[in-house]
Amino acid sequence: MAKFKMMKISISFLLSMLGLQSCKAPESETLPAEYNDYSFLDDNLKSDKFEVTKLAEAFNYMSPNPIRLFHSVNNQVILEEDRDLDPEGNGGVHYSKLDENGNVLDSIYVPRAGGEYTFFINEYTIHTRYNGDCEYHTWPLNGDTTPKKMTILNEDLSWPDEKTAQKEEELVDKADYYFYDIDNKTNTNGQEWSLQKLFYCTDGKWQILYRPFPKQIRVNRKPSYSRFRHDFYSSSDDEQYDNTNQKYSLKYYHKEQKLKYGHSIGGGSSGFSVKGWVGTGYFDIPLLNDTLKIKQANLIVEEAKPAIPEVRYFLSNGKDRSVSPFHINIFTDPKLKFALYSASKYRVYAIRKKKK
Repeated sequence: MAKFKMMKISISFLLSMLGLQSCKAPESETLPAEYNDYSFLDDNLKSDKFEVTKLAEAFNYMSPNPIRLFHSVNNQVILEEDRDLDPEGNGGVHYSKLDENGNVLDSIYVPRAGGEYTFFINEYTIHTRYNGDCEYHTWPLNGDTTPKKMTILNEDLSWPDEKTAQKEEELVDKADYYFYDIDNKTNTNGQEWSLQKLFYCTDGKWQILYRPFPKQIRVNRKPSYSRFRHDFYSSSDDEQYDNTNQKYSLKYYHKEQKLKYGHSIGGGSSGFSVKGWVGTGYFDIPLLNDTLKIKQANLIVEEAKPAIPEVRYFLSNGKDRSVSPFHINIFTDPKLKFALYSASKYRVYAIRKKKK
């Protein structure tokens, strides 16, 4: 009997040395009941307090930030989504007006065929084209998309530069809004030159002043159209930095399987492998004056070490494969009554409080 017992211990020891014993967590490590109400963060979120709905899905895989949001007039937000390219290689942009709760109020689609670009300056939407045919309307303010043509001063470039410069100064001084754009051109003899376009608005009417320069020039960022718009959110596969991300807490980590995984360093380095636990994490996230309770599968938690004095989180991609970064990409804005969430730069979701 003693001989059999010694043999059993020896085999167990040998299996342990060879790494052939089970790498699964002990069956006794059951999930505490208090975490049964935690749910995966997706559009099937199970929560008594929150709901998740898909807000946008971009179909243009060439753009690094295909979904963008910025504030507009009437306490509204404009959602901008890049769309697919057509057979001729022309894309388009879909715009939606959202209220403070993330509900879609109205939308328009703008094709980019013909080099069309769209600018938003408070109550105005401005469409410019390569051929100089420019229009504007007041869709952000009142939903009106009736196009109004912009008249062009000095369109034939016949004015003396002194006259054009004086007119430019007068227009900038009295304009409600103005911005510059530049077309860099080349003559048939190879000489480079620039066409400066001053877009200006007075008394609700937009016009353009042309001024040529005998060499190529650039627009100073200050008087460009970009100063009228700030994208407070741009979709990305990287972490969206926001106070919400900094305040989440891991309440419980349910270990499920121990396996070998890799860390890719990049920059030509070969990386390295470690062995650790993969499991499900249970997080509390302060959100919209409440607490969102979510869980995340395939989570790796690496405790702080002297060389790296902080806890790090990763997502497992399987045995012997490199891990992926883990981000809780929930983004909030003090002007909004909803939050944004994205696990991919191509899809953005709205998180709202459920109505009582």
